[in-house]
Amino acid sequence: MVSFKVTLLALAGAATVSADYWINVTAVPLSMRVVWCRDQTAACPLICQEISPGAVIDNSCTPETLQYGCLCANDMRPNLSEYSMTIPFHTCQEYGNKCVEDCGPWNNNCANDCREQHPCGAQNPQKVNTTSTGTLAPTATPSKDPNQVFDGLAGEPTNSANANGNSNNSGASALHFGQTYGLAVVLTSLFAGFAIML
Repeated sequence: MVSFKVTLLALAGAATVSADYWINVTAVPLSMRVVWCRDQTAACPLICQEISPGAVIDNSCTPETLQYGCLCANDMRPNLSEYSMTIPFHTCQEYGNKCVEDCGPWNNNCANDCREQHPCGAQNPQKVNTTSTGTLAPTATPSKDPNQVFDGLAGEPTNSANANGNSNNSGASALHFGQTYGLAVVLTSLFAGFAIML
């Protein structure tokens, strides 16, 4: 027969494994915990939109205890440890800070191990809202001049005459005019502004 102590130890072990990083909540200033909760409640709706469009059912966070809730419209709770700016992210960061602090000021290898063995945020995020598309053939042709920045709207002929044979370079000439005289206009305006102030 399985004893009560063995069952209790098994449950405690399972709870420890599933838990994120443990920190002493009271050691974190309340003002910092308020910011963390603000980040959490701002991130939850964005994360839920990736999973299921619709209103978030639960988006709560208590700064005093750092207990939080994030329940999406489809009754799913996202794995918030995969995202930045969430309570699991902030507690992981604080855990890393405490680990580095415990290493001492001159133990760089220990401090490096603290960060590398306990990464926080998205390490390999899952793309939930992806669409599958086929490979599209490129439709635009590359510019002949590698220094050319703009040569008109997509689909327009690149020569200087339009379909009617009229020359239509107003966009390109305006861009060239702006590049040439823009700095002079700005400097003249600044000079005039200082002259008026004096």
